[in-house]
Amino acid sequence: MNLAPTHHAVDIGGVGTRLPIVPLDDDIAIALLMVIDMGVGFGERVGAALAEEARPLSPDIVVGAATLGIPVAIEVSRALGLDDYVVLQKSPKIHLTDALRESVTSVTSRGAQTLMLDRRAVPLLAGRRVFVVDDVVSTGSSLAAMLRLVRRAGAQVVGVGVILTEGHDWKPVLGPDAGLVRALGHIPVFRIENGRAVAIAGTL
Repeated sequence: MNLAPTHHAVDIGGVGTRLPIVPLDDDIAIALLMVIDMGVGFGERVGAALAEEARPLSPDIVVGAATLGIPVAIEVSRALGLDDYVVLQKSPKIHLTDALRESVTSVTSRGAQTLMLDRRAVPLLAGRRVFVVDDVVSTGSSLAAMLRLVRRAGAQVVGVGVILTEGHDWKPVLGPDAGLVRALGHIPVFRIENGRAVAIAGTL
């Protein structure tokens, strides 16, 4: 499906960025951020910017989710001068047979997935101040599952950092935790009308 406009301009941490608009189905489209395709410089820049949001919170460790949250977690940890970070996995692996698990759905993935925390990483989180990061928060379901998982490990979530917020549906899903979210930019959700992508009122 060809849409007009083809891209959406957004300010990400003070730098203008053009994101392609892609349809999710016949009715809804999103401005797609693929952080793994944005280059090393982009990762360093957003990592440093999110680290500045995190620094006053004095986090002990950063947690991100596979796959697109991994480079965010690495760059935020690097900018904070932290060596350890924890990745929540979505693909079953032999070392995750007894992992802590939470079900999750994502706007960019088909069907339900399982978020997993390796039990060997629990000591890195238990009793520690954790800054949770991801690339985009849209429905809020993935982020809510991340927060449940790290809290089950005994962590204190002191903040959440995302590159972009998308629409506002995530706020009621996160409830009081919505106040923890710090973002570098915001994008709307789009309704498809006769081949055009029109920002849905209330998502700006």
